[in-house]
Amino acid sequence: MLSPQRTSKAEFSPWDWRLLALAFLGWGAVFLVSFGQQSASALLYGTPAPDRVWWVNAMGGGLLWVLMTPCIFAASERFPLGQRRWALHLGVHVALLVLFWVMDVAVWLLLDRWMGAPPKPWVDSLLKGFFVNFFSYFAVASLSHALRYHRLYVERRLRTAELESQLLRAQFFALQMQLRPHFLFNALNTISGLIRTGDSRGAVQMTAGLADLLRAVLRSDGAQEVPLRQELDFVGRYLRVEQLRFQDRLRTHIEVDPEASDALVPHLLLQPLVENAVRHGSRGDEGENRVDIHITREADMLWLRVRDMGHGPIEREKPEPGVPEEGGIGLTNTRARLRHLYGDAHRLELLPAEGGGALAEVAIPFRRVGAEQRS
Repeated sequence: MLSPQRTSKAEFSPWDWRLLALAFLGWGAVFLVSFGQQSASALLYGTPAPDRVWWVNAMGGGLLWVLMTPCIFAASERFPLGQRRWALHLGVHVALLVLFWVMDVAVWLLLDRWMGAPPKPWVDSLLKGFFVNFFSYFAVASLSHALRYHRLYVERRLRTAELESQLLRAQFFALQMQLRPHFLFNALNTISGLIRTGDSRGAVQMTAGLADLLRAVLRSDGAQEVPLRQELDFVGRYLRVEQLRFQDRLRTHIEVDPEASDALVPHLLLQPLVENAVRHGSRGDEGENRVDIHITREADMLWLRVRDMGHGPIEREKPEPGVPEEGGIGLTNTRARLRHLYGDAHRLELLPAEGGGALAEVAIPFRRVGAEQRS
């Protein structure tokens, strides 16, 4: 599955001029080494020196391999060895090896005939050229695979760094969402009101809830994805604090499909959606609000839906300058994290809900919690 998003443009074009130039330089070096070896052998051991036929054959074969090298690189990108369907991928490389082997020998025999050299038997020529073509193909395929896996390693490191950065942003954003001035003012005002009315138990609950929420935000092992039950536990802590503040004016309902209960979800995915629903869901200062969270598994996708009973996404207040619309920085941050985690295999939309209110829909690939996370 790799981003990695950056990998979508990583594959080589068979006729990339840079790859052709590198192939020309590489096979040119092989040609020079072969010429030096042939010349040294002629001087030291009296073997035939490179003649006109040798030059034509060597240059013709070298140019043929210059053209074949990008094809091998493209095949290594499209059919890499050591992954799933390895037998099919190996078969493709074997077929290409046989094709290039036959082409190389055919070019060799045609050039010999053109230069007036004595004819050579076809079968003997094939057998004689097998090892050279096999090791040539093996060398190019090995180099292309080595470069490919190095590139993927570097991209994976970059992607990990980006995901860690996104996670930190999400954690700080969660703190910002809970600790922004109006939230603290409302929470502390609720606590002071409870104290004035003599409801010390409620004041203690509100204070403990705020502390519990802050500990949950700060406590993280750096995991990009967490079990759904852990994410719902954090959302429950947040809703308990809001419930103490809004009392009967806020009703919540959470429904989880049993088939989705063991799913993995991005850490801090639901909280911005729920906070958005709580903040915008009531119709007026004294209006009631109902926040519904519905999580289901549909085929190979996990769907998370958060609905409120407000005016809907169109009627919501305009964001502050510099903050994007459609939920502001919270949904923008969530979109970026989903894009880094799943590429195009996700969906996040803020829609008008039937009967009024807004519906935030998120769809991500369904992944089960591993055995090590269950323990």
